[in-house]
Amino acid sequence: MAIDDDHLTTHFGRIWPAHVEALTELLIQLRQQFDGDLDLMLILGIIGTRTQPARLASAMTYAQFTAHDRPTPVSRPINIQSVAECSGIARETVRRKVGRLENMGLVTREANGNLLVTPQATGELTPSTEASLRYMAVMRKHYGNEGQHS
Repeated sequence: MAIDDDHLTTHFGRIWPAHVEALTELLIQLRQQFDGDLDLMLILGIIGTRTQPARLASAMTYAQFTAHDRPTPVSRPINIQSVAECSGIARETVRRKVGRLENMGLVTREANGNLLVTPQATGELTPSTEASLRYMAVMRKHYGNEGQHS
């Protein structure tokens, strides 16, 4: 979907409040899911973009995403240093938080140091995934098809 800046600025008074309210609800859910540590969520999200790249997930339904027997995607490697560079979080902090994500069963580390989101993460993070879907639904409702170009 292409975003037309003129559309956003013209309808700002309708779109912005809906965005702030829905985003706040999403952040509250994420904060609860990650025991108040949004950096954990950010690090997991960065690792997840490598584990389930958008180009591989584009044809996936939500039911396929949540299926326990879904095939493991071919991931691009990412390690602690790469997460630190991408996020702007100090390398040592990323290392500690990745350890916590490993203890939570959400991330695994391969022998070569590459990080992967575990299949267990899908089930455990269902409340956060559904909160993200609600956020997207609100944005779609308030932004709708008006901003799309043919």
